[in-house]
Amino acid sequence: MRVNNIVAADSAIIKLSDKRFLLTLFILIIAWGLVYKDALVGMEAIWSRSDTFAHGYFILPISLWLLWRDKENLLQSKVQASWLPLPLLAVSLFVGLFAYAADINVLSQLSAVTSLIFLLWLLIGNKLAWHYKFPLAYLLFSVPMGESLIPWLQDVTAWFTVYFLRLNGIPVYVDGLYIQIPTGMFEVAVACSGIRYLIASAAVGALYSYLTYQKTHKQIIFFLFALTLPILANGLRAYGIVAIAYYSDMEYATGTDHLIYGWLFFGLIIMLMFWIGGFFADKEKSSALTQPSEVKSKNNTKASLEYLYKPAVVFPLFALTFYLLQSIPTITANSVKNDEVFISSWGISFAGALDKTQISDNKGVEYFHAVYGNKQTKGEMISWGNVTHDHEKWTVVSAEELFIDNKPVMLVHLRNINGQPRSYLYQYKVGDFYTVNKNKAKLMQAWNSLTRQSDISEVRAVSFAGQIDVSVAEDTLTEAFMQATFAELSLEYLLEATVSYAR
Repeated sequence: MRVNNIVAADSAIIKLSDKRFLLTLFILIIAWGLVYKDALVGMEAIWSRSDTFAHGYFILPISLWLLWRDKENLLQSKVQASWLPLPLLAVSLFVGLFAYAADINVLSQLSAVTSLIFLLWLLIGNKLAWHYKFPLAYLLFSVPMGESLIPWLQDVTAWFTVYFLRLNGIPVYVDGLYIQIPTGMFEVAVACSGIRYLIASAAVGALYSYLTYQKTHKQIIFFLFALTLPILANGLRAYGIVAIAYYSDMEYATGTDHLIYGWLFFGLIIMLMFWIGGFFADKEKSSALTQPSEVKSKNNTKASLEYLYKPAVVFPLFALTFYLLQSIPTITANSVKNDEVFISSWGISFAGALDKTQISDNKGVEYFHAVYGNKQTKGEMISWGNVTHDHEKWTVVSAEELFIDNKPVMLVHLRNINGQPRSYLYQYKVGDFYTVNKNKAKLMQAWNSLTRQSDISEVRAVSFAGQIDVSVAEDTLTEAFMQATFAELSLEYLLEATVSYAR
């Protein structure tokens, strides 16, 4: 009985060049592409417009080159489909479905790449997938992610800059991301965070460690080094810019030369990283893959069919996911009502709304209301560009979650650079669910779309300026929020607007 099982398992091993394997691979890759079409198009659009993620164009060619440089082993390889990645593939497809419903582009794009990795793993088997684990894992660098690190990197860069300025004896005053020296003021903006350097260094460092080192611990150490060095180097770069401006009386390092200096500095850092890494390089050794012993099968067709029944399970998964994706309504927002740019006194900004209202009453209270589809062809309620106040002009003094009619609202007290106070209340409404948390609002948008409960979401806010006493401001805003006609505005939109769905 045991011998028969071994023969049956071995008989499912076929060559990588087998036409049936190549046809199966082609069909499933096409199915994968159809499921993730929107994610792939969105990913390429980010590569084309963002210098930070332009390297994404090179990731797939590099992975293919890494495979092809080992073509002597690859072309002789035999594949044996594995059940192990199937549950991982199913989870990745569900995450992609949820991300599509929630309009979380980066998660959808990550799901696309991980699904491709798990699909290839399933098709070629555990042994071959482990042997080529780096070329497969390297595909993850094609996902344009990492921007969530920007605020943290800005803080780190500001800390390094101030530390080195004080170490050098240059008088400095820091207020958040603003750095004041006797000759001028500098801001650690998004472009100064070093996110471009960090992501580029991570991608290049991972490739260098794989090509240079044979031992896993060396590869890990160098990759960590490639992550740490650009953070430290960016702090030194920012310090150098401020120091040069200080000693040149703001004549240098404040315009185009600022950017040129930054990229030249980064190029030197990459060269330094490679130079240091070269001292610990391992001698190149053969990476021959131990192939399974070939079993002479009297029926090659039977062997191929025994291989194909595992990949055949994947196709219904893709078909089901594609059907569910098509059933999620996407509200077309070609003609957006009231989408003109409002000039808000406290900087609330929500672009791409289906309907938007901003008014002030005779007491100086401002009301803001915007209506969104849970999923739109253009624009979304929860995005990095939509903010409840202008973070560059206002500093948060305090924030407190309150409840009005048993529904949560967030009370925020602000102060600008001139010391003028302003307070505001805001709330997200997703169907019948109320929250002040962006993540919860995003999750509920996806849930409502998947369960077909509601297609509409709202953001509601009221603001009042000039009141130093926060308790008085709270009372004023609470009363204004309770008397606001948000529900009537929403009902008016739902009754008058013509909402079409793209399926």
